[in-house]
Amino acid sequence: MIAERVIKICRYDPDKDVLPYMQRFEVDIDQNDRMVPDVLVRLKSVDESISLRRSCREGTRGSRAININGAKRPACQTSMKELPSRIILRLLPGLPVIRDLIVDMMSLFQRYPSVMLYLINDTPPSPGRERPQSPEERAQLDGLCECCSSACP
Repeated sequence: MIAERVIKICRYDPDKDVLPYMQRFEVDIDQNDRMVPDVLVRLKSVDESISLRRSCREGTRGSRAININGAKRPACQTSMKELPSRIILRLLPGLPVIRDLIVDMMSLFQRYPSVMLYLINDTPPSPGRERPQSPEERAQLDGLCECCSSACP
């Protein structure tokens, strides 16, 4: 089944644009376009100037986060099936813009070493049990996904 979608992408190239602007695309979505990045990669094959991150599942949590129809979400976890026929993709707010849908994630990457103790656990789990975590340990993970961090200026 093929469904037509209208996708508006916020574009910005600091080398040539004074302000960000919206560019409209009409695209037919098929069964291979399961998640938002699948469609973005296909749009990039039509317009090579579109800039986006392709770092999913590479340990860069939140690096594919974008504003999708007004909500900050990880693009790689957003199914095209759950989105309406009109989709608006914008930058994450509050972060320096590199280009188009790419923001500077350096602040996120600089915080990783402070929580590595809580992300890596060499102790084997007990069968059928969760690994307990104190509220203080959990607090160490706050602010690691730029979806949340970018919401607070």
